[in-house]
Amino acid sequence: MVSMRLASCALLVVALALDGPAFGQAAGARQLSLGGAGTASARAQNSAFVNPALAQRARNSDRIEITAPVLTFVAADESNLRKGVEDLQASIDALQGGLGSANEAAQRNALASDLSALAGGELFADAGIGASFVLPRGSVSLGLTWRSFVDLRGLTSIDPADLTTINSTVDPLDLDQLSSEVLVPSVRVDELGFTFATDFSLFGLPSSAGVTPKFQSVESRLYSVSVSQADQSDIVSGLDDGETRRDDIANVDVGLAVDLSPRLRAGIATRNLLRHTFEAPTISGTAYAYEVEPLTTAGLAYGQDGWLVTADLDLNSTSRFQGLASSRFLRLGGELSLGTPLALRGLPGHPHLSDVQGSSNDAVVLRAGFMTDLDSTQQDLWTLGVAFPTYLQAPLEATFAVGTEAFGAALQFGWSI
Repeated sequence: MVSMRLASCALLVVALALDGPAFGQAAGARQLSLGGAGTASARAQNSAFVNPALAQRARNSDRIEITAPVLTFVAADESNLRKGVEDLQASIDALQGGLGSANEAAQRNALASDLSALAGGELFADAGIGASFVLPRGSVSLGLTWRSFVDLRGLTSIDPADLTTINSTVDPLDLDQLSSEVLVPSVRVDELGFTFATDFSLFGLPSSAGVTPKFQSVESRLYSVSVSQADQSDIVSGLDDGETRRDDIANVDVGLAVDLSPRLRAGIATRNLLRHTFEAPTISGTAYAYEVEPLTTAGLAYGQDGWLVTADLDLNSTSRFQGLASSRFLRLGGELSLGTPLALRGLPGHPHLSDVQGSSNDAVVLRAGFMTDLDSTQQDLWTLGVAFPTYLQAPLEATFAVGTEAFGAALQFGWSI
């Protein structure tokens, strides 16, 4: 079935993620549940994924902060590419059986219309798995992160000559050989980073700065399948067996966090400070080079008495695949503790709140968020998450995300030992 074949685009992401380390664009279940925000509100456990300066927010603790595993998945098909291919396949079958009939002209028009409607179709998917380790030591905190992500696009390439074939052919087999394609560029980025964070005073305000030098391994792939033969192709195995290009580079993330008050924190972070462009395999002269681009995000967080609100804003746009539309996100989120009070009568890790009692490991926490692409490339997502204690002495955190034609999920465990 066509729908099953195109659904394999999403399954590819999961398959690659399970084949080795992978990590999506969100830093974990908590961040995704807060609409993707975390530059000022991430816990020390997840800090290196978002803002390495926040690793120092465990500074008053002699506990080791661990998050493992972190699983994420998000997919979107706002242009209804999957349904468009299904409709095209049905129209091909109708015309093949209707050549020479009284309905031939109408069936040709319907098929031509379905093919034209595929122009500009695009779907998105990313997913992965990761882990982090933070060791607070007074004025300096150290961290180790392991993560990667698979980033996938599904794009249509429509050949105008196919319209001529549709309007003139008398051979049903010609309709099985249309040149229009679904192109599937994908990339897998594996990262290993080492985080260093320290305290300082900025205009008398408690502040911290962090840096994460990291090693990145980037593997690019490109696969195509004819729109008329899509139901006879296995995109997953095709991508897995197709041509790949692999490059290894060094990069760095940097971040800053400032506690404006015990309840209000500002943060700013730049991921992938060093820009790199990776050449990709070419099909019929078409290639989608992958760009690791600097992304600077500013954030605010306000929290007290077991609740927190936070917001992030990307200060620049990134496209990831060269030549494709860029995105710049605004992310909003909030969380509320139920039951045992959280250590959130101010923000976690503030130096004047070391006497606050209560642990997030002992409370049920509800979260909700919203993210929107200010460049209008990807659709809006609404997120809902929950964290609750487990017998493992580590809260289980789960998140679901939905949009008009999008869905996502995330899961993570986190320990303070």
